[in-house]
Amino acid sequence: MNAPTAPVRHHRHPRRLPLQLHPSASWGVPAVLAVLYGGWVMFVTHNQGSTIPTAAIFGVVSAAVVGALCYALGRMTPGLMPEIRAVLYGTVLGCALGFLHSVSGGSVYRSSGIGLAAGLVMLGMSFYVFHVRAEHPRE
Repeated sequence: MNAPTAPVRHHRHPRRLPLQLHPSASWGVPAVLAVLYGGWVMFVTHNQGSTIPTAAIFGVVSAAVVGALCYALGRMTPGLMPEIRAVLYGTVLGCALGFLHSVSGGSVYRSSGIGLAAGLVMLGMSFYVFHVRAEHPRE
């Protein structure tokens, strides 16, 4: 016969990623992404036959747009619901990759499909990450 024991209390640890960002990451990460994206657009545009000044203007404008969107997402989304955050991140990535494929000479349908697929994958991944990192009340 088993001896009586005290009730066991199970501890639930919140599953949070140990992620403490430096304050300069709020502008540093969007700036790096913008430079990389603008350089990529400039490279692809120049390889498609544009002159260097035209490709440079195209790359700088693309970098400014992507940088502004990434900065706005980083500042605006921490207070939003995880579902809306995931949709916004997926939208930005899908539009950016669809535009890149369009610049490289792809058809509108193929560029839209690639953008949609990348956006949906990003939506799913960011939705999962935001829900894993969310603090759930103890039961």
